[in-house]
This record gives sequence, C-alpha cells and structure tokens, in this order.
Amino acid sequence: MDLKWVKTFITVYEEGSFRAAAEKLFISQPSITVHIKALEKELQVQLFKREHTKITMTEIGKQYYMMGKKLLAQVEEDRRMIKSFSNNKKVRVVIALSSSLTSSNILKVVHNFMYANPQYEIEIRMQETNHLDELLKNEQVDIAISLNRTKSKGLHSEQILSEPAKLIYSSNTQLVGATFDQQLKNIFDSYPLYIGYLDEHVPIMEWLGKEYRIKQFKHVKDSIFAIRLIKENIGIGILPEFQVSSEIAEEQLNVLDIGVIASLYKINIYISYKSNQEHIQPFLIYIRNHFQ
Repeated sequence: MDLKWVKTFITVYEEGSFRAAAEKLFISQPSITVHIKALEKELQVQLFKREHTKITMTEIGKQYYMMGKKLLAQVEEDRRMIKSFSNNKKVRVVIALSSSLTSSNILKVVHNFMYANPQYEIEIRMQETNHLDELLKNEQVDIAISLNRTKSKGLHSEQILSEPAKLIYSSNTQLVGATFDQQLKNIFDSYPLYIGYLDEHVPIMEWLGKEYRIKQFKHVKDSIFAIRLIKENIGIGILPEFQVSSEIAEEQLNVLDIGVIASLYKINIYISYKSNQEHIQPFLIYIRNHFQ
C-alpha cells in the first residue's frame, strides 16, 4: 500500500471534494481519482459513494478515516524516532598513537574532545612508529600521531606541535654549580645520558659531545623505558617537554634548557591520515585549535 493513497483519502474527506483535495496537495484532480481507486482496490472496499459530481463517505470509509489517521501518525512517529537514532549514532574513530608519546598530553586532549563531543567513540591503539603508515594505508586506523612525518603516497601529514629538546632529569637529582654552564657540566659528568630513542637527537648529541664531557652515552631504543630510568635517578635524557608532561606535572621529573642548539633542532608531533575522510574532520579541527 502506498501511503500517498492514504494521505489523499484523508485529505478528500477533510476538504469535502476531490477538487479541494487536489488544490491542497498540489496535484491534479485525475491523480486524486487514481489514488482513491487504487486504495479501494487494495482494501477491497468502497470508501466513497459517487453521485455525479457529489461524493459521500461510506460507513466503512468513516471507520477507515480514523484508522488512516492513526497509520500516518504512527509512520511519522517512526520516522522521527529513526532520525533520532541516526543523530545519536556514535561516530567511531581509531587513533594509532606512537608509543613514544605515551607520557605526552595527547591522551588528555583526546579525552577532552570526547567529553565535548559525546557522539564520538574513539579507540586509542599504542603502536610502534614504523607500523603506522601501513595501518593507515590498510585503513586499520583513521589517524596516526607520532614524531615522524609520513612519506607514503596517499597519506597526509601535518605538524601540530613543535618544541625544543631539553635536558630531563629526576626530581631527586640535585643540581650543583653556581652557573647554568657549571650545572650542565656537573650533571653530564655524574649521570649517563640515554640516547637512541629519537633520530632527531643526533645533531644535539654531536654538539653536546663537543661542548661537555659526557660520563657515558647509553643507547635505549624505547623512550618509555628511558623515562622510567630517568625517574629512578639512574640517568638523564634529552626530550621535549610534551613527551614527559605528566611526569613534570606530578613533580617526578624536572627540565633544564640546554642552550640555543636545542631550538635549532626542534622535535615535532605530526598527525597523519588519509585525505577526504569526513568523519575525522571535527577531531582534526579540535586538535589543531588546541595546539595553536
């Protein structure tokens, strides 16, 4: 049954004639006749008595009028509910976060976005940096956030944050020396310096090796493990503040500028994704605005 037939029937009854119903529905009078005949054929009943130009509702027609009104009202309610369900449907976004950024404030930014946009359901996956491009290309994740810009064709990267590297040391470490330079010399002379977890460190490490006597360079591939060793006052490291923001806030770690060289070799956070993905645009706008 076509609901247009029911609507036409109800309009004819309420307007009192085929002509008036045609004017109200903005269709031709012959179309009104077609709709009514089709509905009567479907129901196998006569809804109107026709006497020349006059029409009269039959008893069964009067009963069906009330049924038709309820039917259209129910259909409209169903449409409203379906639209409501559609509007409340969660938008799922999968974000791959480089394990190097576990201690950064990226997770807090994602949490704030979800709080402000409850229609979004975001899944965070911690991944090694060298796997991120493949996950994006295979559409296993929607967004990747890391310290490296993607070089893969079909993927787009944009820098969302850039900070100079700084000397990171335990809050239990006492700086010794009357001047900044003396403090740096003493701390480098007393603690091993963990390196190897960021390629961006290479120029900085070369400069430090020339300027200061480093007690020992220790290669640690995993920055998370390096941060743990630094917190335990076993060594020191070179990192941007965003990578240890949680530990700094909790007063587990302290930071110290290492001079102009750090500003020349800044460490960046990049967000990478496939272009033309409408559902991730609100998150991209949010994170850009946050780090502006």
